[in-house]
Amino acid sequence: MSSRDSIHPVKRQRREGRIKEVSFGQDFGTYQVSLLAATQIAYMPIAASLLSTTFMKTSEASCELVLEARRNSSNGTANGTQWYQSGANGTGTVPWYKPAATPAGDFLSLLSTWDIDCTEQAQTVQTAISTTIMVGALVGAAISGYVADRYGRKPVVIASLALCSLSNGLLLLSSLLSWPATLPLFFLLGGSCGGYMTTNLVLVIESLCRPSSRLLVVALNGWSLSMAATALLGFLCPNWLQYHLALSVISSICAVVLFVLADESLRWLKSSKNLARFDRASDRLVRFNGGQGSQDIALLCQLEKDGAVVQPPVRPLLAKAEDGESGNGAALSPVQPMSYLDLMKERTLRPRLLSLGYIFFSSSVTSFGCYYAIDSLSGNRCANLAIAGGGKFILGLLPFVVSSCVTRKQVALISVAAAGTAVWVVLVCLLAGLPFQSALITVLSLVATAALDPNWKISHLYSTELFPTSMRNMARGFVNSLARIGSVLSPLISHLRHDHPQVTFGVFAALLTAQFAITAIFLPHQAPSDLQDAVPAPQEAEREVERRTKEKRSEYEEEERSRDNSSQLSETAPLTP
Repeated sequence: MSSRDSIHPVKRQRREGRIKEVSFGQDFGTYQVSLLAATQIAYMPIAASLLSTTFMKTSEASCELVLEARRNSSNGTANGTQWYQSGANGTGTVPWYKPAATPAGDFLSLLSTWDIDCTEQAQTVQTAISTTIMVGALVGAAISGYVADRYGRKPVVIASLALCSLSNGLLLLSSLLSWPATLPLFFLLGGSCGGYMTTNLVLVIESLCRPSSRLLVVALNGWSLSMAATALLGFLCPNWLQYHLALSVISSICAVVLFVLADESLRWLKSSKNLARFDRASDRLVRFNGGQGSQDIALLCQLEKDGAVVQPPVRPLLAKAEDGESGNGAALSPVQPMSYLDLMKERTLRPRLLSLGYIFFSSSVTSFGCYYAIDSLSGNRCANLAIAGGGKFILGLLPFVVSSCVTRKQVALISVAAAGTAVWVVLVCLLAGLPFQSALITVLSLVATAALDPNWKISHLYSTELFPTSMRNMARGFVNSLARIGSVLSPLISHLRHDHPQVTFGVFAALLTAQFAITAIFLPHQAPSDLQDAVPAPQEAEREVERRTKEKRSEYEEEERSRDNSSQLSETAPLTP
């Protein structure tokens, strides 16, 4: 094809009336809704695995019963309430059931298995296991970001859930091991969580056209509701054995469902020039959505403007060669895989990458620090965790609700300001001598946890929309790795709450204050309207590309005019014998 329409095939299709702007409702076909639901439900075992150590601390009331049972056992007496049964290795005790005297809603943790709950060592072991989980999440986030950009999003999502199921299953053998021997299992568990949290959102985001649709998906992120589900699971399964068994089963079910349901991202397939898989995935997507072309993205990657779709019947376009001529479906040269070094070298991407990295780090330190402190606040920890999760879900919807009247940057600033204010008030109260277990400290801590959620949602959205397809998951991997570094430090910082709570909340206040300033200075007010498919070029290169494009367009226009003139001459020329 040699006309100017070969350069802009979409313009020709628009002139012919075969393309229209997709509406918000049309952006969510059956496939997109099913994928969103499945990935968010799968967040439940991920969140519950990361927060499993919040159930390790035994309440003071239960500790009194534990110590009394130990004294009775050492004196050779029995009081009719048995707490322990000899472990299989003869070195520990296994709490197979709760005594009737245990307060309602309490949890028998792994520390009881090793007979170290209600001892000075318990806090140290809890912090060590929490840190190990977060170190694993750090490594998992870094690896999964690179692997997902090179081999696809779907394999990483499935593998992460499978590893989560395996790790929770292996933890059922903890009664046969000492607590240091279980640390590699907790490391694998954290790695699976980090891999899933880095990749699952991208898989969903890349299946949507409109920015408002992507904002809604981020607002419905499953972490907050999964926190509430974690509290419910801790209440229904108040024993470490039941808890990890349930997580193993749920993870495996979610892995199977996503393996059957999900397809690879069409944007990634197009970016990697995998035409055969692109055709298969797009055909299946059309069938899944009932053949409604206005509800799929089979042609999205070929359109010059994000948000445009083609009326049915949809036929996936073949890739175009560099000279603008129509391709014949032959395999194209493979795309050179990108690395984290390539990502850091892009000076147009570096400021936004480093800014988001700090925001993820600061938010993670504060959020997970508050999560781990929940068991020390007044009231029932399951109730506190459920309130925090419910509050995060409600406030997390605000970015979508107010998107028509405020920018994303303004939402993020208000969120950080609210959380920072609550933390500063807590710090002032602690410095004034108010005890950490007071009701006011509990309320303010839960408010800070929930108020930070809109900022999380905007940051997650920026991390997917501000980077090109070939580097999107690596950017997600980078910022999630910094988030995991923050979560590695959070148990250590939160551990100080036992003796120096002022230091803990002083760190939170300083981090959030700096985060407010960085957000105000470096982040754009709105993300781009479309998902970028190429690395932003330097200004000189952009001008050179524009110059060449104009030259090529002029050549095609001149050729078309010559052809039209030749046609007119042939029609008006006299017939010759």
